[in-house]
Amino acid sequence: MTDRLQKQALRAASLGMFLDGFDISIMAIALLPLRRVWHLGPAAIGSLMASALLGSLVGGIVGGPLVDRYGRRALLLPNVALYALGALGSALSPNLALLWISRFIIGLGVGMDYPLVSTVVAEYSSENERGKGFAWINIAWYAGALVSTLAGLALLPIGAASWRFMLGAAILPALVLLWLRRRIPESPRWLMRRGQPKAATDALRLLHPGWTSEHIVETLKGFTGTARRWSTLFKPFWRQRLGLSVIPWFCLDVVGLGIGLYFPVVLRMQGLAHNNMAAAGINAVFLLISTLGIILVLPRLDHWGRIPLQTGGFALMTLGLLLFAWGISIHHAWDVYMGSAIYSFGTGIGPGVTAMALSVEIFPTELRASAGGIATALSRLGAVLSAVIFPQLEAGLGLTTVLIAMGAVALIGAWVTHLYPLEPAGKTLEAMEREEIPTKT
Repeated sequence: MTDRLQKQALRAASLGMFLDGFDISIMAIALLPLRRVWHLGPAAIGSLMASALLGSLVGGIVGGPLVDRYGRRALLLPNVALYALGALGSALSPNLALLWISRFIIGLGVGMDYPLVSTVVAEYSSENERGKGFAWINIAWYAGALVSTLAGLALLPIGAASWRFMLGAAILPALVLLWLRRRIPESPRWLMRRGQPKAATDALRLLHPGWTSEHIVETLKGFTGTARRWSTLFKPFWRQRLGLSVIPWFCLDVVGLGIGLYFPVVLRMQGLAHNNMAAAGINAVFLLISTLGIILVLPRLDHWGRIPLQTGGFALMTLGLLLFAWGISIHHAWDVYMGSAIYSFGTGIGPGVTAMALSVEIFPTELRASAGGIATALSRLGAVLSAVIFPQLEAGLGLTTVLIAMGAVALIGAWVTHLYPLEPAGKTLEAMEREEIPTKT
């Protein structure tokens, strides 16, 4: 008998990530006509691009503790409803202020969903399949980005109003996600930590209808443990884990969101794309390269491990950004494209998957979403800084200098990952609660 509801839970998690990828990339394409229609300068562009990221920051801080306190099911639907509301408001916005607010609401829904999605993947997957689960949800992110890029390409010929149709298009996948999430059962792990063994038994039977009663009883015994307070996360044993969870993801978003949000505009401004359609098409190619990187490591994540892939991925991102910068400095398109390809591939094989996994796998059940929320919030703080500062630094210092600085940030992500190599691959979540971090110098 197939574990239909378990698979549905993982599909629902994947579609949540699809929405985030769709939103970020569609905004990058929508900016092409929008900046001309509303005559947006660097400061206005930075503020607008940061609005959804600020919403995600707030959503991560709020959403994680709510998921830990009230259960995984509590936010399955409200998060998506917020997203749909924000998408509708974005499409109908008559001015920059209301568009900013609508984008913030979208970000709020996305930010609240991140710790929920990552927690669902961690808790509804076996120790030998969690890596694949995180790979699939990140493939879903890139699928959303690719679909939105293609949608943007299709809508650009509409002209000045095309950005409204682009931003409103997100309502459709949001409605599908609302339907898909309606029947997902509560996490048995969370129910056991909340002292509800009967409900945990019922939930586990729903998720795994083919399991015997003995198997269910033995599994639930493994989920037991002493509940910890939220402040536990800031004690020495867990602070190092927060460092491994937060700092690399912060570095990833400083670099990845800065590049991702502005890449089509950079292509146009540098003369590497002759029109908006070409810029959107080139952007889609590099999103596809990242997706191919994730597909490559998908069957290997639970064997190769998160730490080596994250370290190597950040290193490739650094190399790619430096080559990108070199190509810009000598006005050589081939070096720009090669650097972008290396960067995109490094993101896909490493931190594009592993940063989210490490944000939840190495924390206890009752604090897992809270830790994931902290990591989400601080990663989005990095993204906000990048979104606001990138266009202004580029105008003041030049694109080459900005790319070199981003390469240095990616290198910091590799160094921190190497410094605290706590490897969750192939281990139960409960075993990870007890494992010490082997520190390096």
